Amino acid sequence: MTHLRRMKPMRQSNLVEMPATLPMQVRVAPVSSADAEARTVEVVFTTGAAVRRRRWTGWDTPVPFDEILVVSRDAVDLSRLNAGGPALDSHSMWSTFAQVGVVDRAWIEGGQGRATIRFPSKGVDERADRMFAMVSEGIIRNVSVGYSVDKVRVIPPEKVGDVEKRIVERWTPHEISFVTVPADAGAQVRSQSTAVFPVEFITRAEPVIQEEPAMPERVDSTAGSEPAPIAERTAPSPVATEDAEKRAAAAIEAERKRSAEITALAQRHDMPADFASRHIAEGTPLDRVRELVLEEVAQRAEKTRISPRTQVVTDEGDTLRRAIEAAVALRANPQAIVTNDEASRTLVAAAREWRGMSLLEMGRAFVEDTHGVRLRGLSKRELAGVLLGLTRAAGMMSTSDFPNLLANVASKRLRDAYRAAPQTWRPLCRQSNAPDFKERAIVQLAGMPEFQRVREGGEYTYASLSESVERYSIATYGRIIAITRQTLINDDLGAFDRLPSLFGRAAAELENDLVWDILMSNPQMSDGKALFHTDHNNLASSGGAPSEATVEAAEIAIGEQKDAAGKPMNLRPRFLIVPPKYKVAAQKLLASVTATKTGDVNVYQNAMDLIIEQRLKPASGTVPWFMAVDPAQWDTIEYAYLEGEEGLYTEERMGFEVDGIEIKGRLDFGAKAIDYRGFYKNPGVS
Repeated sequence: MTHLRRMKPMRQSNLVEMPATLPMQVRVAPVSSADAEARTVEVVFTTGAAVRRRRWTGWDTPVPFDEILVVSRDAVDLSRLNAGGPALDSHSMWSTFAQVGVVDRAWIEGGQGRATIRFPSKGVDERADRMFAMVSEGIIRNVSVGYSVDKVRVIPPEKVGDVEKRIVERWTPHEISFVTVPADAGAQVRSQSTAVFPVEFITRAEPVIQEEPAMPERVDSTAGSEPAPIAERTAPSPVATEDAEKRAAAAIEAERKRSAEITALAQRHDMPADFASRHIAEGTPLDRVRELVLEEVAQRAEKTRISPRTQVVTDEGDTLRRAIEAAVALRANPQAIVTNDEASRTLVAAAREWRGMSLLEMGRAFVEDTHGVRLRGLSKRELAGVLLGLTRAAGMMSTSDFPNLLANVASKRLRDAYRAAPQTWRPLCRQSNAPDFKERAIVQLAGMPEFQRVREGGEYTYASLSESVERYSIATYGRIIAITRQTLINDDLGAFDRLPSLFGRAAAELENDLVWDILMSNPQMSDGKALFHTDHNNLASSGGAPSEATVEAAEIAIGEQKDAAGKPMNLRPRFLIVPPKYKVAAQKLLASVTATKTGDVNVYQNAMDLIIEQRLKPASGTVPWFMAVDPAQWDTIEYAYLEGEEGLYTEERMGFEVDGIEIKGRLDFGAKAIDYRGFYKNPGVS
C-alpha cells in the first residue's frame, strides 16, 4: 500500500486586518502545453524571481526597486484563485469579454505557484477558442499573475548603485493572464507528462485509513525537473474477510457524514469559499471544525463591536472611468490631483497607464472595454461622433458613457475653481438656505425687557418684543459651456482646464460683486433710511484715513449702539475692512510692536481682523473704509443659496445646438444687510 503524508493546513490570510495597500501587480512566465480533451492547462504562474519595478514620487518621477515574492503556503493566499479566479487575456480586467477561462485549482509546490486553468467548451466563446488554440499550438507561451501585496519587508540599498529590495512576505493572486512578454523566467506551464497527480486521485477515491504508518519524506521537484515518481499501489489480497469489508463500509459512511456536516456548518455560518473543501480534504476532525467555526463567528462579532466597517464595492467599469478621468485632468493640469492620501496616490498610479494618449485614443479604449466593440478603422470624425453619442457603432446596444466621463472632468474643474477663488466677505456674513425663490422676511427681534421681581403670591407678567423685518430673495445666474467634436479631434485640453476655471471663478466673482455692492451702494433698510445714515449712528461726519483717532471714533460709535427698545448692546468691532489704498496704514495700525515708552504703545495691535478688498474703491470721489462686528455677536449681512444646491451646481446634457455635450453652471444666490447696528462707515479721503 502506498504511504501518504498528510499535508499541514494552509494558514489563511486575514483580509480585514491586513488589507492590500498597493495597486495590482503582475508577473509574467512562459507557457508550454495544454490538454486538448479536457481543455485545461496546468501552469506555473510564479517562482518568486526578482523583478525590477518602479515606484513614483510624483506624476512622472520613477524610483527603481527589486521585488521578490516569497512562495510558500504561509506567504501566498490562494483563496481568490481557488474560488474561481479568472484567466484573462493580457490583464484586461475592464470587461467580461476579456475572460477566456477559469482557475479550477491553485496550489504551492516546490517553491512554485501552480494552477490548473480550464477553458470553456469549444464554440461557447470565440476569444477563448482562439486563446486555447494559440496555447495548444505553442504560439502563446507565457502566463502572468496579477496580485495584490499584503505585507512587505523593505531592505534599503547597501551601497551606491544598488536599488531597494522589497521582500513580499504575504500576497494574494487575483487573476492569471495569457501574455506575450515574460518577466519571471523560472515559472512555466508544466509538461503534459506531469499534468496528472495520482496521489490526489487516490486521496479523493479511497476511504480514510484510521491508521497511518510512517512514510519517507517526499522530495519536491524543482523548476525544470520532473517530480519524484510515486510507487504503484499494492493490490489488495483477493481474499477479504467480512469484518474488513464492514470496517471499510463503516469508514466510508463516517467520511460521508463528516463531509456533509462540515459542508452544512460552512454554509450555515457563511464561511470562506474554500473552508469546507479544504478541511474535508485535509481530514480535519469534526470537533476541530466546529471549534474553528465558533472561533470565526466570535472574531466577526468582536470586529463588528470594536471596529465596524463599511465596504464600498465598485465594478471594473467604474475603476476604468475614474482612471481615465484622472488622466484627462492631469494632462490638462499636472497639479489637478493632490496625492496626500492612499486613495489619490492609487488614482494617479492608475492614470499613468493613459499618459501620452490623445482624447480620441482614450475614448476608443474606454468604449472597446466597456461595450465590447471594436472601433478600429474609424476616421477621427466618425470616432468623435461615436464617443459623443452622436452616432452608434456596430454592436453597441447603447450610447457611449464617454461624454459623461468628459463632462465630469470639466464639471469638477469648474467647481474646484469656484471653491478656490478668494472671497473676502465670508467671515463677516452668515449663511442661510432658501427653500424657494419667494421673498424672504428676516425678522429682527429686539427690546427684551428686564426681568421683574415677583413677590410672594404675586403674578408673572408678560413681556413684549419689538421687531423689524428685512426682505430679500435669491435669483438664478448661470452660463453654458460645450465639449464638441472639434474638442476631441483637436485634442483641445483647454476645455477641461482653462475654460472651466474661468467659468468657476466667474461664479465666485459674481458672489463677491453682489455682497460687496451692499456696502458700496448703501441700500435702503426697512426703516426707510440708508444702511449708513447719521440717524443710525454708523456714518462718520467727516472722512479720514484709518488712524488711531478715526478707528477710535468708529469703535465708540459701534459700542454706543442700542437695540429697538433703547437698551445698550455692548457691541465690539471684529473686522477692519479697507481697499488697497489704506492697506499699509491699516497694517501698521494693527501690527504688534515693542514700545520703548508708554506713549508709543499701539493700543490696536491685533485688536481686529483686517480684510482688504479691491471692490471698495469707487470709480471716483473719496475712498471709504468700514468696520463690522462678528456676525455671531449681531446680525450683519445674510446670504442664501437654494436649499439642497449650495454653491455652484453643474449639470450636463447632450447638445442640440452643438455637436457634443453641454455643461451648465447654475448659481441660485442672494444677499442682504439685515441690521445696520453691526456696521460703521468712514467716507475716507480722495
